[in-house]
Amino acid sequence: MSSERAREPDAEGPPFTATGDRVEVRPPVSADIPAYTAAVTLSERRLADFAMPDPHNLPVVIANQSPTYRTFMVHALDAEGSHGLVGRVNVANVVGGSFRNATVGYDSYDPYAGRGLFAEGLRLVIDLLFADPPRGLGLHRVEANIQPANHRSAGLARSLGFVHEGYSRDFLHLPGIDGRRDWRDHERFTLLSTDWPSVPYRAHGHRRLACVVNGSGVPGYGGTSLAAAVAAELGVPLFSSSVVPDTATLFELLRLSPVGAVLECRLHGPELRTGLARAGFEPSRVPVIEGGADVSRRDVVRHALAVRAAHA
Repeated sequence: MSSERAREPDAEGPPFTATGDRVEVRPPVSADIPAYTAAVTLSERRLADFAMPDPHNLPVVIANQSPTYRTFMVHALDAEGSHGLVGRVNVANVVGGSFRNATVGYDSYDPYAGRGLFAEGLRLVIDLLFADPPRGLGLHRVEANIQPANHRSAGLARSLGFVHEGYSRDFLHLPGIDGRRDWRDHERFTLLSTDWPSVPYRAHGHRRLACVVNGSGVPGYGGTSLAAAVAAELGVPLFSSSVVPDTATLFELLRLSPVGAVLECRLHGPELRTGLARAGFEPSRVPVIEGGADVSRRDVVRHALAVRAAHA
């Protein structure tokens, strides 16, 4: 792919179509069936690691096109003597209104895979997803769900500026690299219209969380301290004065943590406020929780939710 960004959709062209330097994208038509059959058959072994390729399902795909499900075919401008189909992008669960969200899934086809053509095509598709109707779908947010082992697909999404947003358990019933169909966990990557066009490998920008638990390691839930239980629920580190007695070091650890932390200590007043400010937090937004020796799981979750709300 050239170093230049693919050209944006022509405002006067047909809906859902765009042309770049080496590819064009457009909705599927019956004339694509022979090329699709050849492309999927040629790529079937590679695609089968994470999907269920079917060389003969394009007629069903065409019949299912609707306002909530769109497909884009990526065609090489120079077929180079092959079938000419670079890949396919499905856009499902399209919702308008206040949501303006959709989920994308994609396949690239041999012999074009790994040469930058599909990345150019996917970039053009995203242009169309964010473009105003009738040229595009007018979306605000696009989500791609990818199995953790499919690092090539995740790398492509990250190269276009998708940001890792979360983790979904047992998300889809699909094959994996073990060769079996099963409920597969997926990593969730997202892209916003306000970020587009996005820089490659855009920083994740995780929200940092912090709270202070007044205590000194007294068991409060399940044999661990309340601070440890809240840290586990939030998925952030625990920094305890019982392990790191030096106050300056404690706050320096918090400053260096990209996700924040739970502080277990007995600090109050100016010393606490100054330390939190030096660690990059607005002190008034950091909850302070009183430790306890008899805390329920419900209380742990309640405290953790309050911490997330304080940093929202």
